Amino acid sequence: MFQQSFLGIAFHGIDSVTYDAIYFRPFNFQSPDSLRRKHMVQYISQPDFPWDRLRKEHPLVYENTVNPPLVAKDRFHAHIIVTNETITVYVNHSATPSLTVRKLNNRTDGMIGLWDDGLPGDFSNLVITNNP
Repeated sequence: MFQQSFLGIAFHGIDSVTYDAIYFRPFNFQSPDSLRRKHMVQYISQPDFPWDRLRKEHPLVYENTVNPPLVAKDRFHAHIIVTNETITVYVNHSATPSLTVRKLNNRTDGMIGLWDDGLPGDFSNLVITNNP
């Protein structure tokens, strides 16, 4: 199960190379390794800020554990709030965010899409709203 399935949402996309994404790493949801559990949800801003650069230069800032804990094969609800300056991710209706980060660019619009890194995973009941 290790390194199987990366699921998320890409947004503020200019093309298939330049975009932001929030994604989940379900294979880390129940890892016995406490460091891997801190890699459950992650923000990236491609191409300037890929995951490996962010992890090296800002360890554990742009990724975090998921609260409440999840089982890798179970469905879960994600509520992602994107503002001009921050991105906040709530999981399974928790009042406490699993991730809050400063956005790494000044894009405020663009394409949006499902992001799965080519590995298996499912999405359902996607709702996108624009709250001015």
